[in-house]
Amino acid sequence: MKCPLLYGFWIARQREELPELSDCLKEECAWWLEDVNMCSIRELALELRYTQMRLQEITFKMPHEEQFRK
Repeated sequence: MKCPLLYGFWIARQREELPELSDCLKEECAWWLEDVNMCSIRELALELRYTQMRLQEITFKMPHEEQFRK
C-alpha cells in the first residue's frame, strides 16, 4: 500500500519517480495504530464512513415536512 502522506510529499516536491519511500512504513510510522494494526489515515476513513452511515439512518428517521402538515 502506498502511504498517502509520503506520496503527497513526493508529488508536492515534483519528483519524477516515486522512491520506495512512498510505501507504507507500518510499525515505523508515527501514524501507525498498533492496537488495530492499521494506518490511522485508513482508520479515519473507516470512522468517517461509519459516521456518514449513522447520520443517514438518523435522516431517514427524522420527521419530514409532509408529516407536519397533518
